[in-house]
Amino acid sequence: MISVVIPARDEAASVARVIAEVRCALEGEDHEIVVVDDGSADGTGRLARDAGARVVRLEGAGYGAAIKAGAREARGAFLALVDADGSYPATALPALVAAVRSGARQAIGARPAFGPAEPLARSAVKAAYRLAVRWAGGLAVPDLNSGLRVLRRRDLLALAPLLPDRFSLTTTLTLALAAEGDAPVFVPTPYVRRCGRSKWLPIRDTWLMGRTVWRGIGWLRDGHAPLALPSPEGAR
Repeated sequence: MISVVIPARDEAASVARVIAEVRCALEGEDHEIVVVDDGSADGTGRLARDAGARVVRLEGAGYGAAIKAGAREARGAFLALVDADGSYPATALPALVAAVRSGARQAIGARPAFGPAEPLARSAVKAAYRLAVRWAGGLAVPDLNSGLRVLRRRDLLALAPLLPDRFSLTTTLTLALAAEGDAPVFVPTPYVRRCGRSKWLPIRDTWLMGRTVWRGIGWLRDGHAPLALPSPEGAR
């Protein structure tokens, strides 16, 4: 089974549409959709439930905490992550699932490096971090922190103690699994302007991502993350 975890906070404008798009993209697959409503005040959880998703409620615990909670509640061997804001195309999910079934440790939807969907300053910061990872860690990645990806649920749960409760969970996943010698598979994907207001905080989140990148470069240079991971075989 594929468990699609959608972290959401105040995404009433888009969550039902995202759920419908995920269901359409995975038609014919055994799958479930788990929306983690992290303290929404706009009816996001109710709308998600009405759209057919299973809803887990948190109270403002953070993006990373929401994903970890969703993974713990999920039932599938494969875990797909999708944002609730409508910025990622659910149509990319089948290709990502196929890559993991074919042996990839994780498959990531790689967004364009620069584009109108996000501020230029934010794109430039992420480009600088990618350059640092390539120069100091020896890993070339087109997208460090895409919120659209597929991996095995057991891998995320094994790494849960390393994964932050707020920003940079996705960056940590990218670098921790790559440090084990399992380079991610990247699938180019469009990225559109999100519905509603971004929750990215420029100063805090730039610092948090920088700290994660620095830590991840150390893992890459050491050749492993600080936690033992299960064998990549299994879950077909």
